[in-house]
Amino acid sequence: MFVLCYLRFFARLQLKKNKNCKIVGITGSAGKSSTRNAIYCVLKNKYAVKASFGANSESGISLNILGLAMHNYSKLDWLRVMILAPIKLLTNFQKFDYYLVEMGIDSPNSPKNMDFLLSIVQPKMAVFLNANFNHSFAFDSLVQETDPQQRKTQIIKLIAQEKAKLVQSLPKTGFAFLNFDDINIKELSQNLAAESYSFGSDNMCDLQIMDYQTQIQAQAISSQFTFRIQSHYGKLKTKNQNLEIKIKNFFLPKHYAYSFAPAILIGLKAGLSNQEIQAALEKQFTPPLGRASVLQGKNHSLIIDSSYNASSMKDFIELVGQSKKTKGRKLALLGDMRELGEETKQIHEEIALLAAKSFDQVFLLGKEMQRYAQPIIDQNGHHPAILFTNAVEAGLKIANLLQANDLILVKGSQNTIFLEEAVKKMLQNEKEAEQVLCRQSPWWLNIKRQTFAK
Repeated sequence: MFVLCYLRFFARLQLKKNKNCKIVGITGSAGKSSTRNAIYCVLKNKYAVKASFGANSESGISLNILGLAMHNYSKLDWLRVMILAPIKLLTNFQKFDYYLVEMGIDSPNSPKNMDFLLSIVQPKMAVFLNANFNHSFAFDSLVQETDPQQRKTQIIKLIAQEKAKLVQSLPKTGFAFLNFDDINIKELSQNLAAESYSFGSDNMCDLQIMDYQTQIQAQAISSQFTFRIQSHYGKLKTKNQNLEIKIKNFFLPKHYAYSFAPAILIGLKAGLSNQEIQAALEKQFTPPLGRASVLQGKNHSLIIDSSYNASSMKDFIELVGQSKKTKGRKLALLGDMRELGEETKQIHEEIALLAAKSFDQVFLLGKEMQRYAQPIIDQNGHHPAILFTNAVEAGLKIANLLQANDLILVKGSQNTIFLEEAVKKMLQNEKEAEQVLCRQSPWWLNIKRQTFAK
């Protein structure tokens, strides 16, 4: 804790050098990084923008503000950044108009809670995306309910309450951008001091999500999102009109609309035109590595690489299952979904039943998938599930099974699963791995070597 407070002290001093910059805090259980990327694309052509790429935690935010990064997280590495922190304060004079910062919480307790993050940065603008079961383990002990559905509802509400502290902390001069399709967000944001802007499927939202389509044609994939800018109460200085965003070469489920929506609203508030916002997103937006990437696989197959984490696994499975595909098989490599607490069994079983109906063949990795998902897929799927012991083994064996026009979804938690290493073995050109896959730094590769050796 001393190290975190030490770094926070220098980070707060560093931010004072840009006292007029607008800090945009982004929170939610899923989609923070993609939202940050979308807002960055919209603003960067007109303003100086700093973003917390790869940093959203109690240590990462302070380090990012100072312009520092960890190498291997050893004691010597922590000592290195502690020595460099005051030096950076004296030498780093980067100027920016906006600072986009992801604010991820893992617990209701300090320092992994929102209160600690708010002690580092005090945003004047905030995006609240959603609240779901990610990192629910730390909230388990706070709920005594035994009925599974009621328990799930109560835990998600507690997670939402912790995340809501971000928008509730905004000053009267601040701006909140809120997903009103999330009932908890809508309830927790009723009496904010800040001026608020809503997005969602309802036509009373300031930005309405109208339509969504994904097309798969041979080796090409594109996703199109349609929004309607409303002019309720004169909050947005524009007439009611539609805005279409078409993103090529990424397999984006509908929930990406909730990443583009706040980027559009913030762009409008920043004085950008509809055309500028559209062009920025269509030409420059890319999700972070390991989220919805479309990669060329062996034997003219396609890989949907969403291996970074297990967030929105249901959305990806549903989209692949519903997509029209005339040639080739639909396959999936699914890894454990971690940190779900007492809901682990229920959620894995729900995913298994959906996957059994959506894919011609399902490959599994992890103890939870073996215990809860495999029996359901064996009973309900087109073929019995195939289980692997680690990602490298999975990649090598699946690579030999891929056929022309096959489409394979890869998704799972990162902790000890590391499905990007399976993707690496399936790539048409494995030499591209460092550029197209997540967690390819020397530190991560060493961690994975140690994990797979056990």
